[in-house]
Amino acid sequence: MDHLQEFHPRRALSLPVVEGIGWQLKQYAILADGRDFDDRIAAAAATEALKRLPTAGSLIDGAGNHGVGFQIVHFAEVAVVSPVFYWQWGSVLASIEQMRAPWETPTAFGNGVKEVVGCVWEMEVVCFEVEAWKTTLLTEVGTPEQRLARYLERRFA
Repeated sequence: MDHLQEFHPRRALSLPVVEGIGWQLKQYAILADGRDFDDRIAAAAATEALKRLPTAGSLIDGAGNHGVGFQIVHFAEVAVVSPVFYWQWGSVLASIEQMRAPWETPTAFGNGVKEVVGCVWEMEVVCFEVEAWKTTLLTEVGTPEQRLARYLERRFA
């Protein structure tokens, strides 16, 4: 059963924060064996994510999104897969529909499988980001802007 192979960690890279149209997204890359990082692909994924995200809200808006989130660009075996997550209502993690680009056209992102949240390698990043949000934003240490700066500095990898 090839789909139940022994788990092996994949190389993860912390990329610069993507900023645009009011959004701040931490960006990460995950590299499957035999796959190399490509700046063009990461940039295309960021551009597509910004097109798909809802209008950015404010960090102090408790009724909407906070204009803050993270994106994973997974250079996987069969395609480039890119889940995008964002924070809203203080403690809720939301996501846009998964983005996917075939290796034949790796900068042309369409929709991935609708019900998929992410694979085990992507979920490691998600778990890290949830913990980072809890321990930086959901505290009383500093102003909201100071807490956001600490959150954006905490990086997986």
